[in-house]
Amino acid sequence: MPIGKDYRLTIGAGREALPPADDREGATSADLSPEPAVVFEALKLTPGADEIIKEIPGLGDFVNWFPTAYFSVCRKTGTAYYLDLWNADHFDGFTDMAKCLAECRVWFAGDGFTTWGSDQTKTGRVNCYFVAPTAGHYICTAALQSYPTSSGAQVECLIDNSSFGPLPFTGTIYQPHPCDLSAGGHHFRIRQMSGSFFFLSLTVWKV
Repeated sequence: MPIGKDYRLTIGAGREALPPADDREGATSADLSPEPAVVFEALKLTPGADEIIKEIPGLGDFVNWFPTAYFSVCRKTGTAYYLDLWNADHFDGFTDMAKCLAECRVWFAGDGFTTWGSDQTKTGRVNCYFVAPTAGHYICTAALQSYPTSSGAQVECLIDNSSFGPLPFTGTIYQPHPCDLSAGGHHFRIRQMSGSFFFLSLTVWKV
């Protein structure tokens, strides 16, 4: 198809020689599929957990949590249907597409990297669509990692259109989100608010 009539060919000027930057630091290794016991410990450390555990007694019986759906960049299991990634960042040699698939993670950049063309938008989005086989209580655990791990990031997690509120974190977290779901399809969403982070996985259990 022809280009727009208002576009005019010009000669670009690139006269500033930019030396290569230092080697790009790799991502820190992390468990992509946390065990229920690890998730339950994270749950207990979250403010408000005591009240939720009293309301949903099955949360304390993590041995009997039933695996429902699992999402990562390179694998989906159970009733996981769609993993949609919006405004992810592929930084060559660090988070290029091949590396993301090999390491089963995806990166959402924050500030910096303008030398390489980043516009620092911080508009990353993750959408995990799964089916709840029956109505009841579920726990959706988001595995995330800030980058660098010593720096903080903040996201908002939602189940369908119900927000869990801002989630600030540093390093690797396995953050559980208790949900009361009807039978059928649901969206667990993660929205970047600030900082740089990796999406590692989402694991859904019936409790």
